[in-house]
Amino acid sequence: MLPTRLLLAAGFMFASVAAQAADYDPPIVIDDIQEVVPVEVGSGWYLRGDVGYTFSSRYKNYERTGYVPDFEIGEDNTSLFGGAGFGYNITDYLRVDLTGGFLRREKAWGENIDPFDAAFSARSEIETSMAYGMVTGYIDLGTFAGFTPYVGAGAGMVYTHSKGYGDIRVPDNEAYFGDFKRDDFGFAYTLNAGMAYSLTQNLSLDVGYQYFNAPKADYFSFEKPGLYGQGLDFHQVKVGLRYDLW
Repeated sequence: MLPTRLLLAAGFMFASVAAQAADYDPPIVIDDIQEVVPVEVGSGWYLRGDVGYTFSSRYKNYERTGYVPDFEIGEDNTSLFGGAGFGYNITDYLRVDLTGGFLRREKAWGENIDPFDAAFSARSEIETSMAYGMVTGYIDLGTFAGFTPYVGAGAGMVYTHSKGYGDIRVPDNEAYFGDFKRDDFGFAYTLNAGMAYSLTQNLSLDVGYQYFNAPKADYFSFEKPGLYGQGLDFHQVKVGLRYDLW
């Protein structure tokens, strides 16, 4: 009788343990979750704006006299230029930017004065406005006490819009012999060198020299046959600000 009770008790205990095992939920093991680092949208990008001065004078103010009517040339050029754009820091030493803006306006006039008949004169005016778009790469040569010297070179396009008119003036009567204009696009390149200074963590002052050349760009000139000249060649200094978007 005793062995039967022991068997029944053992069977009851086994059934109870089996039931509890069936109801047992094993613990959930969670692997380490990697921290999500947000991507900075502006990282490496920057904005820039520049103003500058062009050292150039196509028409030297002069006066030509002789047995023919006097011929005088004057000029009124806009030597200031300005532009804006954006760029990207590829590495700590290499960056590239895209800029565009107003390059220059040149205006000149020529006038014939007949010394034998003051009532008769002839006058012509020509004007050329220029704009540019440029992709420029720079090599930063290291930073020393906040100053970063650099060199660079760029390539792009220059747009010239030229116009002019000529007229013959007689007292109480005025007759024009023609208005003319011309638009032209040409290849342009630049060579650059300068220095940037860190004003804040994100803002830098940029002072530099730029050589600008557009060998095939057309413009109007009294010094050229048919009033048309070709080839722009400028030496420029510029001051600008660069703002890093990070």
